[in-house]
Amino acid sequence: MTKSQARALLDGDRDAAARLAALPLKPLPTNFVERPWGGLRIREYKGVSPLDHQPRNPGAGLGEAFEIAAYDADEEARQYPSILELGDGSRVSLPELLATHGETLLGREFVARHGACFPLLPKTLDVAELLSVQGHPEGNPEAYLIIDADPGATLRLGFARDIDPEPFKRELTAGRADQQRLLDAVTLDAAALQTVLKPWLAARDDGVERVLPAFAGKLAQGVEPAVLVPLLERLKALYWSVLDSMNAIPVRAGQVIYNANPPRIAAAAGKAPSAEVHALGNPEGREILALEVRRPGPTFRAWDNVRFPLRAVDVDAAIDALNLRRTAPEEFLVEPQPVAGRRGVFCSVDGEAFRIEHLRPRPGALVDVPAEPPHCLHLLAGEVALERPDGTPLASLRRGEAALVPIGVGAYRARALGDGVELIKASVPV
Repeated sequence: MTKSQARALLDGDRDAAARLAALPLKPLPTNFVERPWGGLRIREYKGVSPLDHQPRNPGAGLGEAFEIAAYDADEEARQYPSILELGDGSRVSLPELLATHGETLLGREFVARHGACFPLLPKTLDVAELLSVQGHPEGNPEAYLIIDADPGATLRLGFARDIDPEPFKRELTAGRADQQRLLDAVTLDAAALQTVLKPWLAARDDGVERVLPAFAGKLAQGVEPAVLVPLLERLKALYWSVLDSMNAIPVRAGQVIYNANPPRIAAAAGKAPSAEVHALGNPEGREILALEVRRPGPTFRAWDNVRFPLRAVDVDAAIDALNLRRTAPEEFLVEPQPVAGRRGVFCSVDGEAFRIEHLRPRPGALVDVPAEPPHCLHLLAGEVALERPDGTPLASLRRGEAALVPIGVGAYRARALGDGVELIKASVPV
């Protein structure tokens, strides 16, 4: 019986691996993950209709698409690995493929530095509600490339004032305890409680009297109505106090936001730049579609904006990881700059963790990419053909698709197949 291509590769077929190493590897574009804050705009962006095999939870949209996930040391990347569909229709996970043929696909130097994996975890985010207030360990900055955004959309990034850590930790811990008390005091399940509270919390000026009628007849045995008032008032006050402690940054399509400690703060701390505190999204529910580029690694959740059902938080780890000094919105906004000697190439981020280039070929024109270590490509707009310098076709990408470019591809060119191409190239230092 003839082996499938996937089976042959996993059994160590070096010739097949060498052939793959000479072509961009395009994972299936539907590596979706439902999140309580997710929307549905990501389906249109990727040109896919609802998928029968995709699990659905009531009230959960598709918050993320893992674009290139091949880093098993990261729990999320391991849970949602990128999948390749080969020419015969068989499928193989990208982490398995790299574990078997790492040096062939990535190169010996790259594997010696990073292991047989790809040390970035780019995702497309569809943010329709507030994400949690969170941070990451040292050396883990993030970049958000805004693909689309509702008018007036904002995200929270960086503290707008200096934060005293111990009182802040106590406030967040007490708020979490109040959430549990509220959940114990009512007969509503967690999802129903979220439905009741979400619009009331977002309406800053609405007093507790606006939401109390929703709890009529919904109190646990022995609980007096008066118990709810201080609980709800404290939770709403903390909800807005935490949001107001951070910068609200307006976002629009085409914007690049680099979430990293500003140089003045990183230099004073003597540490590798990492992400500032962030809570992507906004209480008004103005949707944001973005490509997030970051390294794999843990996320420390400090506060979940009074969301039900309760999700795990680690207040101490999150606050200890964060810069608590004041920042300003303009410290995170970056403008892609032309790269000298490379027509149609712009660079927005060139840091210790990753570099982001914007390839913008015009119709009928080409953008050249020299032979480089493995990197990933993400097409945010338009359609593009990739080809060898002699014009031999390699692959095509349409809006919402991504590719991992192995070491064997060498130099290549990007040809625009229409107007408005925005092709993102993300790489790590070697």
